[in-house]
Amino acid sequence: MRGGPGAGMMADPAFEEAQQAMERDDLDGAAAAFQKVLANSPGNPAAAMGLAQVNLIRRVSGYDQNQVRRAAAEDPANVGAQSSVADIDVATGRIDEGFDRLLGTIRRTFGDERDRARVHLVSLFEVFPPGDPRVAKARATLSSLLF
Repeated sequence: MRGGPGAGMMADPAFEEAQQAMERDDLDGAAAAFQKVLANSPGNPAAAMGLAQVNLIRRVSGYDQNQVRRAAAEDPANVGAQSSVADIDVATGRIDEGFDRLLGTIRRTFGDERDRARVHLVSLFEVFPPGDPRVAKARATLSSLLF
């Protein structure tokens, strides 16, 4: 995830500041740079994806991974713990596992808890480029669960 949203997109001069910040592991600086691009170009897919990636990295770096995994194992309906483990899975390249974890949480929960899991899953979709087949598969499963 550290490489950002892709070398081709980052070649755009508007992304230079974000790329340099990411290379320095300055996640706050990278987020601010992506937000600046979005302020000037709302809906820019590369900037939105870069910001989502930075936010994922920031979240995961704040987790006690052993504690979060233990909490998720002890309580499959704990949306917070399941979301945190899904973040870890996605950030470490286990994309399908992360998506499946949240889809399972959506199956097991109701009401506000179910909606929290859905919102978190959709936020993880933003880490990937449009058309990513893993996202398309998870979206189709999500749709079948909700409708």
